[in-house]
Amino acid sequence: MLSSFRRKVKIVCTLGPSSRSPEMIRALIDDGMDIARLNFSHGTHDFHRGLIATIRDAARAANKQVAIMQDLQGPKLRLGKVGPEGIEIKAGDIVLLYPEGATPRLSTHGKIPIPISAEIAQAVAVDTQVGARILFDDGKFATRVIQVEPPELVVEVEVGGKLTSNKGMNLPGTPLSMPCLTEKDIEDLKFGLSQNVDGVALSFVRNVQDIEILKQYMRKDTMKLPHVVAKIEREEAIEYMDSIIEVVDGLLIARGDMAVEIGAERVPAVQKQLIHSCNEVGVPVITATQMLESMISSPTPTRAEASDVANAVFDGTDAVMLSGETASGQYPREAVQTMVRVILEAERSMETYSRHRRTNPMPGSVVEAIESAASSIAGQVGAVAIACITHSGVAARTLAKYRPETPVLAIMDNEENLRRLAFVWGIRGALIPKIVGTDDLFSMVEKVLVGNSWAQTEDLVVVTAGVPTLRKGTTNMVKVHRVGSLMDRSTDHSKN
Repeated sequence: MLSSFRRKVKIVCTLGPSSRSPEMIRALIDDGMDIARLNFSHGTHDFHRGLIATIRDAARAANKQVAIMQDLQGPKLRLGKVGPEGIEIKAGDIVLLYPEGATPRLSTHGKIPIPISAEIAQAVAVDTQVGARILFDDGKFATRVIQVEPPELVVEVEVGGKLTSNKGMNLPGTPLSMPCLTEKDIEDLKFGLSQNVDGVALSFVRNVQDIEILKQYMRKDTMKLPHVVAKIEREEAIEYMDSIIEVVDGLLIARGDMAVEIGAERVPAVQKQLIHSCNEVGVPVITATQMLESMISSPTPTRAEASDVANAVFDGTDAVMLSGETASGQYPREAVQTMVRVILEAERSMETYSRHRRTNPMPGSVVEAIESAASSIAGQVGAVAIACITHSGVAARTLAKYRPETPVLAIMDNEENLRRLAFVWGIRGALIPKIVGTDDLFSMVEKVLVGNSWAQTEDLVVVTAGVPTLRKGTTNMVKVHRVGSLMDRSTDHSKN
């Protein structure tokens, strides 16, 4: 059986300068990339348009379903330009933060003037109070606010060094009221929707209202909404995680900014809590940031990185993500290949080390009862696969919630919905022409499984489907089927 079929946890690869060529994208797909992440903090629309076309062509040539996730930049908190040499600041220095492109209103006497992004200066100054902390460059530089005069702030340096242009800012503990989507995000979103991206990741989510605003903008351009993925990196989002999970199609644990916002020591526990909460309700969750960071410049990972990936698998994550490793690193293929090996090894030990708790079906839900039963039956009878025939993909996502050990194949007649199952743990897919009635149902399942070397004659498979077939919301049947039994019946009839 193919290793990609056996591997349950999916792999997200960020594409960039190291992975933009058709040859490299095809190689990454062959190596195990399930989702291509396009970071809209970088690149023009023309660049991304070409990348999307290349991904689609490469996936089609490889006969694989690869989803595309558009990652919106969000209201980026950052410094402005501070000169080619940067600015040296040290503990005790007083710094004046003012909007880039403007002239400081406050006196610069005894202060070091440093510009911050003009689009966020007013909002940051209004929301910030004296005593609040402002960190720069992923927390390497620490300051504390001593004066607020919107749109300007005066801060005292606690931890200094050489500060260079465009470094990020974090305001841990300060709720920010700025819009969740910038003008750039809105234009990028329109472009992404026109390109039929499979998922949209929203940065710096704070609450349910941010998700609803994103969906409202989406509905202006399309009624076929892509998956909405909330990036969890701010403290407010952690506080409202349960309500956010209820309204999204997926969660991305952005551990980089999260560590700066809440402290690195809290990230492991929050990661486990987020994964568990998503697992409970069957919402896909992606664990991201620095998973194989050293492989940006090394062909092998550190032991700690391998353990980090394995522990995310044990926790129950649906997917793990590579960022700089594949976007700009020297060893993009090796990073994906390493990720595959670590995932497969961890999955072999799931029974011993898994922290995923068995989930019970929702009372009154037919599809949950069917898919929960299918998961149990497949293990009990030794089935080689579970074939889930579904139109919308809901049945397959529901089945994944029960984490069956048996490989799962979603058989679908809708390519867009099939691609979006790339976000879901354990689900592989096959596209079929639309079928009518139930007469050809099991012969079609056999043809797909045998044709892809996922099953052979005499193997048992568990099939879930709905009658009428491939209509939304009709999953109501589970059957144990022996491959080849239809041929046996046909032979018996011919003898009569």
